[in-house]
Amino acid sequence: MEITKIDSILTGSRRLFVKVHTDTGITGIGESGNWGFREAVVGAINRMEKPLIGQDPLRIEYINDELYKRFKFGGTVIGGAISAIDIALWDIKGKYYNAPIYQLLGGAVRKKIRLWGVVDGRDISSSL
Repeated sequence: MEITKIDSILTGSRRLFVKVHTDTGITGIGESGNWGFREAVVGAINRMEKPLIGQDPLRIEYINDELYKRFKFGGTVIGGAISAIDIALWDIKGKYYNAPIYQLLGGAVRKKIRLWGVVDGRDISSSL
């Protein structure tokens, strides 16, 4: 399996999602937490696409290490881009192994958690 394409999607006033595509049709979605400089994060994601094309998306730690080495001095913009890609890669890995991501990361820690709704009840899947 290889990464074939990466899309950045700006939604609403504060959301930035990344969608990573693979040659097998599995896609992963991740969100950047850098709300203040979304356009800059999109630019960073666009710069990261070329070295990611052809990479095995299941090698998440290798990819993260390579991105941090290649884009060392970017601060929160680079961190926001890498973290969004990282989440999308974990989404792909969970789909590939047909397992929840929390199981791949070592299992559940709590039986219940509090959630904060940030999509305002709208369905964002049509944007992704």
